[in-house]
Amino acid sequence: MVRSEMGGTARGAGRSGAQHAMAVNETVLAFVLGGSAPGAAGGVGTVRSWSTETEFLLPGGRRKVRPDGVWQAPEIGVPVLMVEVDRVTMAPADVAAKFPRYRELFRTRVRDNDPALADREPADRTVHWWRRTWPGHTRAGYPPVALVVTDAGPVALANRQEAVGELSAECWRGRWCREVRDDNDDGWREYDDAVPIVATTLELLAARGPLGPIWWRFGRSGRHCLIEALEDPNNRAAYDLRQAAREDEEHKAHQELMDSLVCIDCGDVPEEESTWEYGRQGQVEWTRRPGGRCWPCHQDREERLEREAEEQLEAARTANALLRPCWTCRGSIGGKEGSKLELREKASPDRLECPQCEQDRAIKDLGALVLPAPTKREQVAALVSAPDDPWWEERVLHAKLYPVRGRRV
Repeated sequence: MVRSEMGGTARGAGRSGAQHAMAVNETVLAFVLGGSAPGAAGGVGTVRSWSTETEFLLPGGRRKVRPDGVWQAPEIGVPVLMVEVDRVTMAPADVAAKFPRYRELFRTRVRDNDPALADREPADRTVHWWRRTWPGHTRAGYPPVALVVTDAGPVALANRQEAVGELSAECWRGRWCREVRDDNDDGWREYDDAVPIVATTLELLAARGPLGPIWWRFGRSGRHCLIEALEDPNNRAAYDLRQAAREDEEHKAHQELMDSLVCIDCGDVPEEESTWEYGRQGQVEWTRRPGGRCWPCHQDREERLEREAEEQLEAARTANALLRPCWTCRGSIGGKEGSKLELREKASPDRLECPQCEQDRAIKDLGALVLPAPTKREQVAALVSAPDDPWWEERVLHAKLYPVRGRRV
């Protein structure tokens, strides 16, 4: 399936030409000798690291893939690199059409004669032929292809690389993947069936060398050195880093929330954002909030306040029992025990009715209570001894405030 011929730089009839052969020669020399600019990176390998005029037969044996050069540099982690030199003599679509053929070639599998695989099914005893031919590949996807463009101005060459990249995206983009658990649109790309394509200009290659920051990886921004450019962009490892950063932020935000939920009484920190508890007979639903209390402290506080309220009510009942009774019902001035209107504190000295009678008076629109004025006999008796009437002072006061004529008792 593979036929390799080391020859001169002459091309076959379909892509021959002295200028093209010269561009291929310059590309090989730039890889071997390194950059000519001051401080540029050195070269890699020798001329023997290269093969030209190499033909690869596609499945079926009728079509061929013939790169301008095949470079092997396992010493830097590049078992093989297919190189295409483009002198801008073809349409961008024709250049981009080469890469699907590379992928078709790289998809080809052959039988693996490893004895350890003898018991497996035939489909499981195959391997990609290129892995057996050039072992040592550690990256996902197929062997990389380099596009070197030349013989045009910088802007034209930049536009050409962009155009070829867009037209060949199906070959190098990879499959988009994401996990169901993600609550965002982030994900990663799998490159097991993608061809890594890097591009540069011959001028940059000759000036900075193959290891200089001259390579643009299709699908990735910026220019990088060759080894870095061959690393798959936005792969699972990059996604895992982003996911870990998001989880760290979520954990930090969660911890900040937990810190805000510290119980102000006992200092307890909850494990969950909300602690749902139920009070007596499941009637109370509790959620911890910032600046609040945990359920036990909340319950203790409620019970304490309830006890204090009961103690205050009992004290009010005792005090009100010693006061004069309600003028209307003659019951306790504090009201009926256990009623919603019962006073929770000692009644004021000027109170004449219990809360229930006072409410009934307002409902019936009877107006303010006016006590009957003292009679002359009561007034004469009061000169001798204190009247045995708990409302005496209020009756005297009402007699002064409300004239006898028209007063409503």
